[in-house]
Amino acid sequence: MKTITIDAVTTNPEHAKPQIETVSRRPDFEHPESRPKSEALAIKKKRRPGIWYVNPVGTVYAAVDSADFLNAVRKKQREWFRLLSRRFKNGWRSERKKASTEELDYGYDGVIILKGMILRLKWWSKQRLTNPELNIYGNQESSSNMGSSKRIYGCKKDSGGKTSD
Repeated sequence: MKTITIDAVTTNPEHAKPQIETVSRRPDFEHPESRPKSEALAIKKKRRPGIWYVNPVGTVYAAVDSADFLNAVRKKQREWFRLLSRRFKNGWRSERKKASTEELDYGYDGVIILKGMILRLKWWSKQRLTNPELNIYGNQESSSNMGSSKRIYGCKKDSGGKTSD
């Protein structure tokens, strides 16, 4: 590991500001959940490294989790909500309330893909710093159970007892 000393301060390049990659796309307003779902499943299947976020208007990727990654995720989510508001005024909010968990996650909020798991954004954003099983910073590896499968797609059961794979 290479370290750099500048004015008596040692800096590890591995702890430098992480690079965040974003990709934008045109959303499918008829079936907004279809493309994010297929992309999330492809990332999961290939077990791509890093942390990913997908929603109907794009993808955010980083090698490691960080505050900058969370900011990019929130920005991409706001972009999608602005488009929905422009197209449907506030009518989309009532549709969002009627959506199933899967439609809500893929079609509105977006999902996180981390270590071959598809996680609900709402759950992940609350647990990201306190749940060692997520191993988001590359710290100790844990083999314990990830907790409620309602929060993770691809487990034996998710919400409603339906399998997600």
